[in-house]
Amino acid sequence: MVQMPLGARKVVTTNRADDMVLAGSAPTPARGADPIAHIHRGTSFIILVDAAIVIYLLYTAVLALGWASGYAGSIFFATSVVTGLLIYTGYRQRRQWAYWPAVMILILASLTFGFLAFLNLLQTLTTGILSPLLFVFLLGWAGLGSGRRAIFHWHPAYRAGYAHLTSEQAFELQDGEMLAACPNCLAVLAIQPTMLGKSDRCPHCSASLVNEHLFNRYTSEEE
Repeated sequence: MVQMPLGARKVVTTNRADDMVLAGSAPTPARGADPIAHIHRGTSFIILVDAAIVIYLLYTAVLALGWASGYAGSIFFATSVVTGLLIYTGYRQRRQWAYWPAVMILILASLTFGFLAFLNLLQTLTTGILSPLLFVFLLGWAGLGSGRRAIFHWHPAYRAGYAHLTSEQAFELQDGEMLAACPNCLAVLAIQPTMLGKSDRCPHCSASLVNEHLFNRYTSEEE
């Protein structure tokens, strides 16, 4: 937890606590590293993998339905591969034009994985065969992961980091405010450190924002 001065009993979180940090991601390997850059690298790789899977599944579906075959099928596949690589490259280089197309890949992959997981679950329920449950778990997990990666693209901190903006530019902090993460759920709160007290709790998870042991320790030292 970030140590902050302990003074009065008020935390400034009015409506601004709706801004959430990107929870669920692996921590940065080195202290002081840019968390947005770390998450961006991981997301870029997921976009590449999701694009490859989606393109393969779409190409397979097109051939199975007879919508394209032979030369037309090859053109469709090549065009899809080139488009996917362009979006991945643009996103990895933080090009603004590639931001939302990459999000669409994540959403499409999430929906595809979810649909396939549903089909495997339906097969288990109708036939009694339990082996498809493994694919239900794997595909469901993959769909959830891609969906979560897509959702945090609406977070202002990530959008600012993608565009190489600072936190102050993204959140428009007021005088005396700073950004701090809840030690429990990692919600980003705009607070005034000198007004943070023992009774203040995170508006998202209701966990204490100040460690009770540290509070009692510093309070006794001040006395």
